[in-house]
Amino acid sequence: RAYWREGLPPACEHGSDASSILRVIRQRAREGQDSLPQCTACGYRGPDPVKEVIHGADGPNAVIATTLFQLLPSDRRKVLAFADGRQEAAFFAWYLGRTYEDIFFRNLILRTSRRLMPYSPEGLSLRDLAEELPAVIREEGLAGPMATPVELKRMAWRAVLREFLTNERRISLEGTGCGRWEIRWPPWFRIPGVLLREPWLLSEHEAWHLLLLLLDTLRDVRAVHLPRDTGVSLNWVEVSPYPARRARLGERRGEGSVEPWDSPGCRRTKLLAKMLELRGLPTEVARQTAVQTLRELWGAFAEFEGTIPDTREALLLSVQDGRQLNPGWWRFKVLSPGDPLYVCNRCGKLHSASVAGVCARPACRGRLRETSVAELPPNHYREMYHTGLPGLLRVEEHTAQLGREKAREFQRAFKDGHIGVLSSSTTFELGVDLGDLDTVFLRNIPPEAFNYAQRVGRAGRRPGHCGFAVSYCRRSPHDLYHFARPERMLKGLTRPPVLRLCNEKILLRHVTAVILGRFFRANPGRFGLVRDFFVNLAAPQAAAEVKQFAQQHRDELESLLRSVVPTDMWSAIGLEDGRWLDLVAGTVREGQDSRLVDAEKELASDYQRVRAIEEESSRKRQHGRAKWARNRAEDLEKEDILSFLSRKAVIPKYGFPVDVVELDTQRKTDEIELQRDRAIAISEYAPTAQVVANKKVWESCGIKIVPDRPPRIRYYRKCTVHNRFDSWDETQDTPPGAPCCEQMSSRRKYVIPWFGFVTKSDEPSEPQRRPEKLFTSRPFFIGLAGRDRGYVNVPAGQPLIRLTKACPGKMAVICEGHRGQGFYICLRCGAGFRKRETSHRTPQGTECYGRLESVALGHEFITDIVRLDFLHRPSFPVWDPMWFAYSLAYALAGAASDTLEVPSTDLSATVGHPEAEGLPPIILYDNAPGGAALVARLEEEDTLRACLEAARARVDGACGCGEDDSCYGCLRSYSNQFAHTRLRRGPVHHFLTELLDLWAGTTA
Repeated sequence: RAYWREGLPPACEHGSDASSILRVIRQRAREGQDSLPQCTACGYRGPDPVKEVIHGADGPNAVIATTLFQLLPSDRRKVLAFADGRQEAAFFAWYLGRTYEDIFFRNLILRTSRRLMPYSPEGLSLRDLAEELPAVIREEGLAGPMATPVELKRMAWRAVLREFLTNERRISLEGTGCGRWEIRWPPWFRIPGVLLREPWLLSEHEAWHLLLLLLDTLRDVRAVHLPRDTGVSLNWVEVSPYPARRARLGERRGEGSVEPWDSPGCRRTKLLAKMLELRGLPTEVARQTAVQTLRELWGAFAEFEGTIPDTREALLLSVQDGRQLNPGWWRFKVLSPGDPLYVCNRCGKLHSASVAGVCARPACRGRLRETSVAELPPNHYREMYHTGLPGLLRVEEHTAQLGREKAREFQRAFKDGHIGVLSSSTTFELGVDLGDLDTVFLRNIPPEAFNYAQRVGRAGRRPGHCGFAVSYCRRSPHDLYHFARPERMLKGLTRPPVLRLCNEKILLRHVTAVILGRFFRANPGRFGLVRDFFVNLAAPQAAAEVKQFAQQHRDELESLLRSVVPTDMWSAIGLEDGRWLDLVAGTVREGQDSRLVDAEKELASDYQRVRAIEEESSRKRQHGRAKWARNRAEDLEKEDILSFLSRKAVIPKYGFPVDVVELDTQRKTDEIELQRDRAIAISEYAPTAQVVANKKVWESCGIKIVPDRPPRIRYYRKCTVHNRFDSWDETQDTPPGAPCCEQMSSRRKYVIPWFGFVTKSDEPSEPQRRPEKLFTSRPFFIGLAGRDRGYVNVPAGQPLIRLTKACPGKMAVICEGHRGQGFYICLRCGAGFRKRETSHRTPQGTECYGRLESVALGHEFITDIVRLDFLHRPSFPVWDPMWFAYSLAYALAGAASDTLEVPSTDLSATVGHPEAEGLPPIILYDNAPGGAALVARLEEEDTLRACLEAARARVDGACGCGEDDSCYGCLRSYSNQFAHTRLRRGPVHHFLTELLDLWAGTTA
């Protein structure tokens, strides 16, 4: 499932025509490279000629949500949209709001155009539309009763220019067949002679069409001059997500704001060359002729425009050292049912002009056929543009990324009907009464039946109105499984939850909460805001005071803690020897403090830094920066203390995160809180990574540094052939033992971002598209970290699998950046980059003279692991035991989550270092540091067998991929990108079938 990249056809000849067959022979590619290394038909090596088709859900989800919103009764027009991921919910809030706004204004533009067309048969100019729209905007109540005429005019011009410059041609008014943009050719302009001579010999009709197509390409690249005499000030940021450009003759690519008019690689040259090739010219001759034609046309534009007295009436206006399209000559025409259109038989794009039946997309080899508007197939967007819409749609997110007050604000507004669609993660599953809500939209299949019951149960909670739930199945193994077997989710049968009260880190937070509760009760004046508790933020002593209070009341507190902490955890928590005092508010061991002390030091560092910036900026008269620093210091002082303590994972919070770290936005914490488990954060919050929250894009610029707590450095080496991983402290020697093979890497370094990550102090930007996921991480099994509990053979009669019982194991998760190239991080200020910079600034914007070091990002944790050694060997040849084991591991991990009825994010798998011949061992582990007793349930023989059967069903081919391939419907996921090119579905299915057949034979 692949397609040729648009505008970038393969350099060999095997992909240029539709009859070519793409044969993929798997070859060992470079580590982390998900691409084809060469064309197997001719051996061509070069840039990957194909890319995978990813089935996005935002577009289909937006269609469903807007349809629901449109069809609901006006007094109950509310939709609660659920998604499992925070980023999924956050981005959808922006995406749906933006796309619906575009739909609504296109609807208004089309409505206005219909009314004006009888008075202007030649079409409507941008000015015609912008002058008429304000009245319509006022009628629809889009701007509020206090809006001034200037504000209305600004909204109108912004809407018209966004449509004229849209980068969404397929769903625009023109792309859906509602209207077309044409040029009203100036009376002084004539068809240039080059189009009427050999080799073109175009008719007058075709020549005008070709000129329109060529100038239309300048709209695509925004080489357009914004009108200046509109009465309002407009800039490119408001009307287009991309900056303006200039067209210029004879320029090479890569000059930023310049669009080369006649370079061999530009879209105009490709279009003309394609037309000439169809006329029989050789490829090279066609390309040279196309370039020469463009140069003559450029000269003709200049020649004709030299005859007019007013240069403002030119087709191409002079701007700096280039030219931009003059939108004053363009007209919009509404199409009637009988008007002709042209549709490409390959790409399906609609065209309003045709020259020799050639598709105007340079990379498309399709041909155009004439049709009419009435003959076009149904189109959701066309229908939305033609029908009446129920006003603008306000969409907001409701996720754990929002601050408490912002979340409450959105919840109240949704309940009162001021928000039409609320894009939520799991935060609305429990304990929320949304009143007269009728409609719930599940944007993916929830992890388990109880999640489904809770989500759909948000609707229909008032008598007289039934609830309505729509579920969208994505192309993922989990969703496809439940799409084929809906009864499991709909029946709502769930296993009783298993609670494990032996996670040391979570228990310690409860212990800390008990101690702080007693401290606040004894000192009520210290409860409230951060400044009340820490008093002097520049040099706080609150942790020491809490420890002193606990020592003074030790006997009473220990008695209380023993009544709530399980007996078998007294030793781990330090209740037997008094270590709990340091675990709560002291030094745990050399170089490691309690969470409360860490939070105190981080707070002091932040406060001292911004106060220093305020002082320095005031001295330099940088008043804006000084104001930011002053506001930031006040925000630190005024945060609610319970919010601060839970945000820093000192006391428990919703979801019981364990090794949680923060992406510090250097903004008010009541707006957003960006937190993730460190194992996830090292890829999602890595330097230059972007996340969306509250309709803003926040970009990480480095790791957070606390001056008296130097970054934690670890060294490591790995062998990806045998999956061996060694790690050690910078104070230790290299682990004994020689490298396992020549493929083992040399010593490398990774940083543990103990205090999380940080963004720049600049204002965040508006999203323009879904932020690209730049990095992924890879888990490694280091070794056991506790007592080996032995193993069991299953089935007992004729063992096929040796299962090592669940016990603590040490895992490492490493993020090595893009294609394993690492990051360049300054260990003095924390600033991080993807490539080495000659100079840099701190995340706060001041000069830094620290040295950038090449490092990876890492995280280590201890959790419950189960090891599976398969005693049965496949009866067929295995292409590579290691990657076969990875394929099997990911099938088992996904199946285990289904079998145990837990979210797929709660457990994972990797492959261990093989100690003998045969298949490498598979390590299944709980993702929660400290363990959650999930994988331990696989020790039951029936549970393990059910897991193997679910894994076989997962790779049975229903996803549609080939046996020697894999996809996001069976084995692939975002987190295992490093293995995508090596994962194979078919061999795993054959092996599990063999194994289960043998198992059935032993128990028959």
